[in-house]
Amino acid sequence: MTPDRYKVSAFGRQRLTGNIQKRGTRLGLPTWGGFAFGSLFVVAGGSITLAGTKIFPVNPTSVHAPYWVLTVVGISFVLGGFAVWSGAWRQFAANRRRQEAARRHPDEPALADYPWHPDGFTVSEWTGVTKAFAMAMFLTIFLSMFNWWAFGANGPWMVKGIVGLFDLVTLFVWLLAGRQLLRALKFGYSCVEFASFPFRLPEPVVIRWRPFGGISRVNKGTFTLRCVEERMERQGKAVSIVHDEIWSANWMVEQACSLQPREEVALRYELPADAQSTNLGAQNPLFWELEVKLDLPGLDFNETYLVPVYGLARTAAIAAGS
Repeated sequence: MTPDRYKVSAFGRQRLTGNIQKRGTRLGLPTWGGFAFGSLFVVAGGSITLAGTKIFPVNPTSVHAPYWVLTVVGISFVLGGFAVWSGAWRQFAANRRRQEAARRHPDEPALADYPWHPDGFTVSEWTGVTKAFAMAMFLTIFLSMFNWWAFGANGPWMVKGIVGLFDLVTLFVWLLAGRQLLRALKFGYSCVEFASFPFRLPEPVVIRWRPFGGISRVNKGTFTLRCVEERMERQGKAVSIVHDEIWSANWMVEQACSLQPREEVALRYELPADAQSTNLGAQNPLFWELEVKLDLPGLDFNETYLVPVYGLARTAAIAAGS
């Protein structure tokens, strides 16, 4: 399959929407703060769980709900603490890895920035299946106590309406998890292969995209290379991850075509003179990614891959300046 048309976006910086995947490793808290904050949830949740399972004795007159509800509350707190611990550990591991890579490869910032595989970047659909089903199960467990309050304890109609709405959201999350399972069964995994590692600014990016199954006929599609800045945005008390596209270019498939098993799609992108270098360890991480969106018979394909676009290695930069 060969794309038909190449186009550079003229929109400049714009907000990306859809499935935003956090790429940076920073929590917004010091690593010790993340572990301490998560510990509060784990200790509180563990205490409530012990009370709910009657391992830790409590005065029965002070318990105004079934013991299983207390257990669910406790488990929900513990899982929340584990999630914070997981983020803190990833930040700690990333910092240690960067320090070690900087020591072993002082002239190559790319290896200190991210654990790249020089040959390419592989994505497995099964990772998304695990996350989707974990989220669906967590919501189901978390809402079970509110369902008891609303329907088992005959709560007010307003509570029943709110809980019923969240039950519908949970059902939708289960449907999305099932859809992700079907995607994994169909596509398995895919990868991009790098013509060189890393790509040096301002040289062009030459990569090959390779699926490993599930695609034989493509109605149309786009292969988008973009530079993205990731930042945290606060709205009131809520904090969300925001991705801003700084620059992008597209290869487009405009005519229906066939794709042979394990066939490669070769792509070449000319970068602008002011292109920025990847920095995934920054406070506001900056990175390059390839997004592949294909309109297929049945389930469509939509996946993103990190691409190592960096400036000159330190030795080359020193030599150029001497």
